Amino acid sequence: MAPSIPESGDAQEGPASFDLSDKLVLLFDRDSLAAESVSLLVSEILAKHVQAARRGLAFCAPSSDTGCSFLAANVAAAMALGGVRTLVIDANFRDPQIQTYFRPEREVPGLLHVLEGTAQLSDAIQTNVIPNLSVLFAGETSREAGLLSSEPAKALFAECLRNYDLTIVDTAPSSQSADTIRVANMVRYALVLARKNKSYLDDLRKLIADIQQNRGEVLGTYLNDY
Repeated sequence: MAPSIPESGDAQEGPASFDLSDKLVLLFDRDSLAAESVSLLVSEILAKHVQAARRGLAFCAPSSDTGCSFLAANVAAAMALGGVRTLVIDANFRDPQIQTYFRPEREVPGLLHVLEGTAQLSDAIQTNVIPNLSVLFAGETSREAGLLSSEPAKALFAECLRNYDLTIVDTAPSSQSADTIRVANMVRYALVLARKNKSYLDDLRKLIADIQQNRGEVLGTYLNDY
């Protein structure tokens, strides 16, 4: 279950600590093909995105079987290891997964609680999960439409883009929610992901067209084998 805000009277002082998943391949399996693939993607993003002073990047996919969360978490960790002040946000309210890569020892507030006004952004962002990496978990699941098209959401993303060198956002599959398009619009740039032998070309083309029609720029596409 996704991390949730503590009940009144149960809050704990001080920052949470985190158990890191061994699926963070550059931390635990640097010699693997998956780590090599992530490293190549990170090099591309650094060259074409970060060094051009672009601060936001939404990881988007047409379906749930593309490994979107895996890549968002691993790229965020790799950027942080390279000295880039990075924030990764889990904006997938349908099936949040970032907490499976950076596992908090206790319940913490997340993005949903900030948007609902029950937590402050400064309390919800978990800093120094690893050096240079902060995480904003989804908080809880929700199927409420429009949360990520609200004025509080726009203000939140704008603040994150100002405060970090790179803000990576993991999004829900576009086949399940329009949130992917909303997030790409707010952070301006998107990376569209496909899964080998699983993704359909027509679905990718539609997602790219939808992002572009809603004033987002597609940085590129990435074929994920993992």
